[in-house]
Amino acid sequence: MALNLPYANPRRFGFTANLLAFLAKGTTYMLRLFRHYVPRSLMWLGAGEILVLMSSCYIALSIVLENQNGNQAHSETLSSLMMYTFIFVGVMVFSLFASGLYQLRLADNLRSTMLRLIVSILIGGLLTVVLFALAPTNWIAPNVIVVCFATALTGLVGTRLVFYSVCDASTLRRQVLVIGTGNRAAQLAKDFNHGLIRGIDICGFVPVGDHNNQRINKNDIIIPEGEILSLVARLKIDEIVIALDDHRGNLPAEQILECKMCGTPVTELLDFFERHTGAISLESLKPSSMIFSDGFSRAAMGNWRKRTFDLLASTLLLIFALPIMLFTAAAIWLESWGRDPVFYRQTRVGKHGQPFQILKFRSMHRCAESNGAQWAAANDSRVTFVGQFIRQTRIDELPQLLNIFRGEMSFVGPRPEHPEFVENLKESIPFYDIRHKTLPGITGWAQVCYPYGASIDDARRKLQYDLYYMKNRSLFLDLTILFQTTHVCLWCQGAR
Repeated sequence: MALNLPYANPRRFGFTANLLAFLAKGTTYMLRLFRHYVPRSLMWLGAGEILVLMSSCYIALSIVLENQNGNQAHSETLSSLMMYTFIFVGVMVFSLFASGLYQLRLADNLRSTMLRLIVSILIGGLLTVVLFALAPTNWIAPNVIVVCFATALTGLVGTRLVFYSVCDASTLRRQVLVIGTGNRAAQLAKDFNHGLIRGIDICGFVPVGDHNNQRINKNDIIIPEGEILSLVARLKIDEIVIALDDHRGNLPAEQILECKMCGTPVTELLDFFERHTGAISLESLKPSSMIFSDGFSRAAMGNWRKRTFDLLASTLLLIFALPIMLFTAAAIWLESWGRDPVFYRQTRVGKHGQPFQILKFRSMHRCAESNGAQWAAANDSRVTFVGQFIRQTRIDELPQLLNIFRGEMSFVGPRPEHPEFVENLKESIPFYDIRHKTLPGITGWAQVCYPYGASIDDARRKLQYDLYYMKNRSLFLDLTILFQTTHVCLWCQGAR
């Protein structure tokens, strides 16, 4: 598939375009926060929406200030202003996160995004009203709340429309030149054409070494008339990506070094893929890459913090989720008239390959796996009526809080698989066993980034996300995954 190369249409640069490019793109498309890559544009979107929420809260609360008489009332209002602002902004940002509104791919469907935005504001509004009612002071009038949410809705919709109109503009996309035309370069072109890599334009592929091993469409290949540096200057290249199948004797090191010393970043394909997709390419991964990288390690203090969080959070969730679990157990029992057990125990592979019994609410008929373990299919006939609902909402996973409490699982980690599947996948997929070097989780980076998988190819793609988590795991990434899991549960995505 040929790429739509941007250098055929010269870009027009004005003051506004250059300003937006500096803010959204800057010197790097991604920022790395606590080892996790975050698009710079989403950082600016989040900051802008927090400013909108704070402004709407201030405008609404200023109505109270104008109607208050006396220094004591004025002092009380000012002292409570900060508390109410924090409550409002915190709840609304959580609601936006839980609705999955901080994902660039939502720009592809503006109508769905606006629907999510309205739903998230309504949910956030209900939660805020409840928290306001529990506050120690009780001076927030209903008309103030209406003004606050009306202003917030208008401001957020306007902010989103402006953001989506410019975030994918050609001025803001980084211009990338790829060195190589072999298998690795072809895989990069395929991922780009499938929309897995956003925020860039691939200006072309420069062949080096053996020209008989070209896997790139001829229309996308650029043969420099002189030095690579002159090509970089002519095409206004922002970054050079090295995608050679074999670096030995093929890399034009002096020319690439000259480009780097003149200010153009040079990135190896493995790092480029990781930064832009949140996954690690198995095609480019080598054992030496993991040994000498700055990841794939875990300090004892980090393990202690994660275990402490798991214990506290699982205990609290067990208490708060107890009514839901009791109601679910009753529904399952009534559906089968007590013939089938409420809970389902199944052997899964845990840390260091040790088997353990995972707990779930039963969502399938009792004889669903009488012929052996198998992946769930879409509209699976083995799923019961109650099971369909609890699988979509992930309620069937709640008993795994006991697995977390016992130390067999964590909240965040690679999902545990059947022993039968694991043996097959270890033989078919390189580096698959690495995912068993940590505790499995109720949710994981692969679960929030990739839909339900039911094949070896799906397992391969999900392993790329699991390896990214293994390399870059941190409390920040764990919290990000938990926030995005809330979105998956609320919108019933990815389950079968």
